[in-house]
Amino acid sequence: MFCGKCLLRLTCLEWTGPPHKKCPHNADSESDTSRWLGTRVWPIKGKSIETKGGVIGKGRPDFCLCVSPGSEECVKTHIADNRIQLQFDLGPPFWRWKFDEMGEEVSKLWNSEEQKKFTSLVKMNPVSQGKSFLKPALESLPCQHRKSIVSYYFNVYVPRRISMKTRAGCKIIDTDDDEAGEASYSKGSRKRCRADSVTSYSSKYVKTRYLTGRR
Repeated sequence: MFCGKCLLRLTCLEWTGPPHKKCPHNADSESDTSRWLGTRVWPIKGKSIETKGGVIGKGRPDFCLCVSPGSEECVKTHIADNRIQLQFDLGPPFWRWKFDEMGEEVSKLWNSEEQKKFTSLVKMNPVSQGKSFLKPALESLPCQHRKSIVSYYFNVYVPRRISMKTRAGCKIIDTDDDEAGEASYSKGSRKRCRADSVTSYSSKYVKTRYLTGRR
């Protein structure tokens, strides 16, 4: 790896297992290097792992057996199937690595009224205008906390909005810049996506503001 005029060499040591408690230090410093590698979580010891090298780099197939290929229900079906497969392949690490707290599954922790209220709060406090929906959400949703609200926003709200936009024909989408224009857009205004009205600087700035709850 080159960095400017310096040549950096990175060496990855072979896994030798966790350090021995009785001999925390030895002559060849195996324990000292081992402690930085942590404890192996996956693959599970004693379990054989099947490698499918033939499918690497080929991406998803262009066809499926769904009634309406490419539809919203089709996508949801494939996501659910792959989620189950991932859960089967990983075993306990699936929960240890918090995969159960990712994606659309997060919405199951919210009731329909909470989801509707959150959507309304985000529209009234558009990130693109430098506003923060976090504080109003904390006040209006007593059963939710900061972590769950941020998780719902990124795992459920944003993907749903992106899905709606892309299915409507939008080619370029700025996830920070369409809350304010969403009302008019939903009424049939599909001339163009407002993807160029916020600079990259303001985008990073407002992200920091709503995550911290500052106005």
